Amino acid sequence: MKEDLASRFDGVTAYLQAPAEGQWQDGEQSSTDEIVIFEVMVDDVDLPDWRKRRAELERRFRQDTVIARYMPMALV
Repeated sequence: MKEDLASRFDGVTAYLQAPAEGQWQDGEQSSTDEIVIFEVMVDDVDLPDWRKRRAELERRFRQDTVIARYMPMALV
């Protein structure tokens, strides 16, 4: 995964410490999950490509949902 992103986008930052733990509530039930975060910076976001990548990751890691997000950014 990391190598694929680094190759495709000329670089990647992976936040892999621990890994991090997520926790959420669903009514009375509490759930936890280990999470890792990968970050790439691009000039243009190819949404169809990212949707495809997200679906592939959900299948690969047997996850109900993999979160892929993008945020506008400007260098100062």
